[in-house]
Amino acid sequence: MRIRPVAAAVGLSTVVLLAGCLGQAPELQSLASRLDGLPGVVSARADLAGGVVTPAEHRLWVVVDPALSEDDARRIAQLSCEGDVEVAMISIATKEDSLAPGTVLDVFSPESGTTCLSEPGLVRFAEASAAMQRLGEGFEGRFSVSLQGPEAGGDDPLLVTLTSTDRARLDEALRDVRTELPGVPLDFRGSWDEDGDPNLPDHVHLAALLSADTELAPFLPLVERARELGTGTVAIKDGAVTVELRDDTPTTASAELIALAEQAGIALTLEPPLPPTARPVAPWE
Repeated sequence: MRIRPVAAAVGLSTVVLLAGCLGQAPELQSLASRLDGLPGVVSARADLAGGVVTPAEHRLWVVVDPALSEDDARRIAQLSCEGDVEVAMISIATKEDSLAPGTVLDVFSPESGTTCLSEPGLVRFAEASAAMQRLGEGFEGRFSVSLQGPEAGGDDPLLVTLTSTDRARLDEALRDVRTELPGVPLDFRGSWDEDGDPNLPDHVHLAALLSADTELAPFLPLVERARELGTGTVAIKDGAVTVELRDDTPTTASAELIALAEQAGIALTLEPPLPPTARPVAPWE
């Protein structure tokens, strides 16, 4: 007989939990509907978790115009912060199929447990999308851009990862991202997907850790030539360049790269080839 109050309490807590979940659903659906009507938004939808779950297990999916303007990005971010809805994940992409070539994507769990998007972050997303457009319709790679940092004026670098089946496009992508984001500390990681595997490769071939005021132009001739010579990973950090030489890199490559670096006044480090398991996601990690 003494068990009944406990069972009743469990039943009551389940009802309250479910009521909280269901109470969040209409508000999240309403928010998705309002976002769907904004300029710059292609579509927005709420993915409601089923069963007895917490409201935080809902998800929000937003597809934006690849030519998203800064003004539209700010309006979208402002509207996303209206109300008090919890979600587990938010996906922002420039295409309905987020894995399609030419897509700019960010998937994240809001730290605050709400649907509030960072206004500076969404503006940077729009700028990264503009960089993607510079690469043209034939670009077969994808961008992943973090909306969660850095905030305007912050010191933490903005992480941009990219994969392409054409290694030569990595140079172009880095240049175009820097052109669109000239005053932002940048952590760029570009991977060459040789076999066309849709999963992101785990080996970075072009990496750049740039402060907000670092000029990229002096590094590009050295980076481009290193790639043409068939080197491995090329990494820019703190005004210096590290180049991994491969077993099949021409023996004359070292002298040529050293000459280019001296001409540009760049510190150069040449490394012997390393097994894939010896290199982390980025050379400085």
